[in-house]
Amino acid sequence: MRFHVTNNEVDKIYEERRKQREADGKEDEDDDEEEVQASKLFNDRILAKTNIKNVEGSVIASIHDMPMLIPRGNYSLDFFSSYCKLHGKTHDYKLAFKDINKVFLLPKPDGVHMVLLLQLD
Repeated sequence: MRFHVTNNEVDKIYEERRKQREADGKEDEDDDEEEVQASKLFNDRILAKTNIKNVEGSVIASIHDMPMLIPRGNYSLDFFSSYCKLHGKTHDYKLAFKDINKVFLLPKPDGVHMVLLLQLD
């Protein structure tokens, strides 16, 4: 997969590399290194424009393979000081504690199990 990055400096670098490969007699191939660099640049530009910070910190508590209804599946939860990270088989989510408005603990119809319901902002 290739990402189109509209940055003149990056375009110049790619053009110089292409000319250098042609001068060396190499054929123009899809280079994995270039794809990784393009995706990295694309990711960096998104992070810069959206003001998303990659703050980790230390894990306070973890719960592994917890079954969830929404999002559906088994997720591992890692609790940090200001957010909770849900890690599933295909998706990862970050849930900031400041985005939680209400918390409900409701009994299921079987009378044994409980459901934790979070209302998000």
